[in-house]
Amino acid sequence: MAKKIRLGVNIDHAATLRQVRGGKTSYPNLLEITHQAVLGGADQITIHLREDRRHIQEADLKLLSESCPVLLNLEMACTDEMLKKALKYRPDWVCYVPEKRQELTTEGGLNVVKLKRELGRQIDRLLTKGIESSMFIEPCLDQVKAAFEIGADAVEFHTGHWVLLKGKKKEKELQRIKEASQYAASLGLGVHAGHGLDYVTAFEIREIPELEEVNIGHSIICYSLEVGIHQVVRNFQRILAGKRI
Repeated sequence: MAKKIRLGVNIDHAATLRQVRGGKTSYPNLLEITHQAVLGGADQITIHLREDRRHIQEADLKLLSESCPVLLNLEMACTDEMLKKALKYRPDWVCYVPEKRQELTTEGGLNVVKLKRELGRQIDRLLTKGIESSMFIEPCLDQVKAAFEIGADAVEFHTGHWVLLKGKKKEKELQRIKEASQYAASLGLGVHAGHGLDYVTAFEIREIPELEEVNIGHSIICYSLEVGIHQVVRNFQRILAGKRI
């Protein structure tokens, strides 16, 4: 039997719709969005508490840390402020991501090599609360090695560049992801992937044997405007199981 790939549903952009009016509406209700995603088969809920609070708010993290019926994965920057939030609310996972105030969305992978000492310190603190950690990185062997050396539990490969490329460049980038996945697995790291995935690219990325988890957000929220989030999540679960929709 093929190994099941865990599906993390990122609900950031549901919060974006709320915050576009300054957070003055009670809708969309993120807990109800979460329950609908779980109804469709979500294995995990992913949220990114950004320093600029453009979508997810601390109140959302608090609510979901108390009421999320599946694994909760908190994406965050490597800062003391965010570490305090993680230690306070205790998500199941923390995924460290790079963050720039002016970006529209995460533009690339974290430089674990550069931040090695600080990330190692933070991971040690997370371990005291039983929180697992992953590093959102480019498919680069040096970054994988650094993630292993600081004690991360997993790496999440940035697929955002790959999904936008065409032809030979796309094939070359996918090969980089495959090689980095093999290396990560050989070190005992969990292999995750995410950013920009949709129905087509999720079907392609699932072929990587070492892949254990994908995190998908923007396309899920967009498709959900047409058919509802529970149906979209169900569709992605079928895709990750190797079935066309």
